[in-house]
Amino acid sequence: MELFLQQLISGISIGAIYSLLAVGYALVYSVYNFTNWAFDAFMAFGAFMAFTAISSLFLPFWAAMIISIVLTILLSVGTEKLAYSTLRRRKAPRLFMMISAMGVNLAIVNMINKAFGGTFRKFPIEDVQPIFIGNISIGRMDLIAGLISFGVLGLLWLFLYRTKWGLGIRASAIDILSASLMGINNDAVAILIFTTTGVLSSVAGVFYGIKYAVYPMMGIVTIKAMIASIVGGLGSLPAAIVGSMILGILETMVSGYISSSYRDLFSFLFLIVILLFFPNGLMGKSGEEKL
Repeated sequence: MELFLQQLISGISIGAIYSLLAVGYALVYSVYNFTNWAFDAFMAFGAFMAFTAISSLFLPFWAAMIISIVLTILLSVGTEKLAYSTLRRRKAPRLFMMISAMGVNLAIVNMINKAFGGTFRKFPIEDVQPIFIGNISIGRMDLIAGLISFGVLGLLWLFLYRTKWGLGIRASAIDILSASLMGINNDAVAILIFTTTGVLSSVAGVFYGIKYAVYPMMGIVTIKAMIASIVGGLGSLPAAIVGSMILGILETMVSGYISSSYRDLFSFLFLIVILLFFPNGLMGKSGEEKL
């Protein structure tokens, strides 16, 4: 039972990080119906910006986090303006958007690799003692990562469902053309969406870097977030969170009871099984019910 609870807590912590990434994928997909493959580059960029702020500028963690978020937002919004907006206005096929996103991803990752090298780096923060509840240990950074991740997701929910800007995004997710005819500015919606994904990818990158390591290809983990988003149901934010929690817990249970070397195998097998029985995901919604 102690091993089960230990792995459950670890799974929730990992699932919280996956949730940030999966929600970012789902948000872009719900409005523009394409997968933003540049998202993993944003994650790595955010992690390296925080790493540099702490290791080279000797800033405290909270200041490094703010700098990382601001710079990743600028990168995300800049990518939308340079790589996506022209295609979006010309109503280019979704495939063109995805190819453009892949190009952006490769460019950013290669620039990070050129600037910092391909070595693995330990995040420069002090080791802190875990919290013990009986024989179960809870890492303090895992706890902080989970609380901040769920806090960010809570703020996003308030933004989407309690503000007029959020209403504009949800209207665009239903029908972007009709929303524009009703007076909603499509460019403003795009800026809001990519600002949000910048925040999500930055926070996820920082905490993933703390938990594991910082390296240029660390964004490959966003494939797991994509799996989580598909498992839950593409285009639905609550479904993305549920899928992330399930995937995070599944991975830690496999690592604890079988072997960590089978973790990825079980993740992809789980995706296949879910799609066989639930083609739209566990909580997949129709176009009229997105977000």
